[in-house]
Amino acid sequence: MDSFIFKSPQEVSLRSRLTVLGGFGLLIVAALAALVIAISAARVEHSAAHSLDVRQAQAQLFSAVQDAETGQRGYLLTGDRTYLEPFEQARQGMPALKGRLAELIADNPDQQARFARMSAAIDSKLDELDRAVGSRKAGDATAAMAIVRTNEGRDIMARIRAQGTALDEAEQELAGTRQAYASRLRTLLSALIIGAVVAAAILALLVTRAARRHAVELIEQNAALLRERKNREQAEAMLRQAQKMEALGQLTGGIAHDFNNMLAIIVGSMDLMLRRLSNGDERLRSLAENALNGANRAAALTKRLLAFSRRQPLDPKPTDINKCVSGMSEMMRRSIGEHIAIETVLAGGLWHGFIDCPQLESALLNLAVNARDAMGESGRLTIETSNAALDRTYTAEYADLEPGQYVLIAVTDTGTGMSPDVLAKAFDPFFTTKSVGEGTGLGLSQVHGFLKQSRGHIKLYSEIGVGTTVKLYLPRYVGTGELLAEIKPEPNATVDRSQYTILIVEDDPGVRSFVVSAARELGFPVIEADSAAVALERLSHHPEISILLTDVVMPGMGGRQLVDTALELRSNLEVIYMTGYTRNAIVHNGILDPGTRLITKPFTMTELELELEDVVADISSDTA
Repeated sequence: MDSFIFKSPQEVSLRSRLTVLGGFGLLIVAALAALVIAISAARVEHSAAHSLDVRQAQAQLFSAVQDAETGQRGYLLTGDRTYLEPFEQARQGMPALKGRLAELIADNPDQQARFARMSAAIDSKLDELDRAVGSRKAGDATAAMAIVRTNEGRDIMARIRAQGTALDEAEQELAGTRQAYASRLRTLLSALIIGAVVAAAILALLVTRAARRHAVELIEQNAALLRERKNREQAEAMLRQAQKMEALGQLTGGIAHDFNNMLAIIVGSMDLMLRRLSNGDERLRSLAENALNGANRAAALTKRLLAFSRRQPLDPKPTDINKCVSGMSEMMRRSIGEHIAIETVLAGGLWHGFIDCPQLESALLNLAVNARDAMGESGRLTIETSNAALDRTYTAEYADLEPGQYVLIAVTDTGTGMSPDVLAKAFDPFFTTKSVGEGTGLGLSQVHGFLKQSRGHIKLYSEIGVGTTVKLYLPRYVGTGELLAEIKPEPNATVDRSQYTILIVEDDPGVRSFVVSAARELGFPVIEADSAAVALERLSHHPEISILLTDVVMPGMGGRQLVDTALELRSNLEVIYMTGYTRNAIVHNGILDPGTRLITKPFTMTELELELEDVVADISSDTA
């Protein structure tokens, strides 16, 4: 008969107590281990945050030097003191940035040595910048540019960049060493916890669960840190892009104003010459037509520059997008040729868009021509419309894009497609994969600028050997009014134009001469003025003036201020603005002020005639 070993209650109690005590002992060990892990993790996070602070402080200091140099270069090139604002701001903030970095690396002699060399180079750089700015302020632009051409500044920047990079790499290596040590410590303590878990059974299981929960929290924190870093990098990239576009816009706007004034003289004079040439003189007519075509191409290039820099005046209206696409189909067929098949897929129940229809048509034509070049001898171009909604998750990745409802136009071709590298640069101005002379590289950047200025969005999808899809998201019109149709009247020769006297205000003598000659040739009496002050004087002495045709950008009082003052004197005065670049006088947030008539330079006599006939028709309807 098997024998049984009897254990007394005292033995059982003692064993139970020992088991419980052992279990609690292991639990304490596990708790201490978890505490050590928590402290280690906290130290790692603190070290990582400190290293990140050091690297960010170094990057901000280097960025401030670059801002100072950029402001200095802009001032030296243009003489515009507004470029000195970033230069002065960087100079003023430099001591605080240097002090911040010195404070962060106070416990690291090696980093202090690197920072000392970097700080000395920065002081040399600021001295070089100050000397050039001082010469430019003194009126000696040649001496200022001579300082720049010595390449002293470039060499100093190279030293600053090298020292900054060395400091950043050392901090990064230090952070990596600390994290590796903490990782080994966590591995050792995790092994201890696992042993305690195996020995302590249920208590160990609880410890394991606690450790797992802690590990999950740590992973989530690390993931959150990575997300925050990514979001910061995206925000900085968007800020840099916005600053670049602002700088390009200011540069382009200044060029456009002067360039369009010169083109206005050329285009207008050539147009007048063609009207006055006899039909029999074909040689002179051919030469004049070639010159006019060249000037018109230059004007188109200027408009593209304004488009990609988001400085073109837009006149958005509620638009039936399906009708706009349908109306463009025939023009596209003529532009891309019969060897490319065009298919339109128009959605039923499509929302109305709020968009500048002529500019949208220009964008679609641009995309069609690009698709034709990508497809070569044959292919299919498909244009689809549909309703679309963009949520916050998607729009958070893009600057100036609001979540909501949009009207989508998708343009798809069966061309060669684009590689990821080309796709990443597709919207960059002047970037093109075409041969020299076959493209300006402004097509897609113009479309991109137009969509952004219209508060819309553009997205590219492409695959090598398959084709490309360009998706245009147009803002939905949510009003209740009827669609506005822009109808350009034909010139009405039966109207007695001698009854409508025009006051033409233009500070540029060449442009003023053309506009005055064109208006008189069209049969309108003309009174001219070279400034706003003279125009107000003419207005007070000539009650017969019924139309004011004025430039927007003029020395002294601008066109908008002139119109406001003139309308106080003559509330029934009809106004037409003419300009090559509007700035913010009659355009706000890229949108033309409601009820504003604008004719953009350069323009032909026919365009001027249509605009004046439109005004005459309004005057006639008001007096009827």
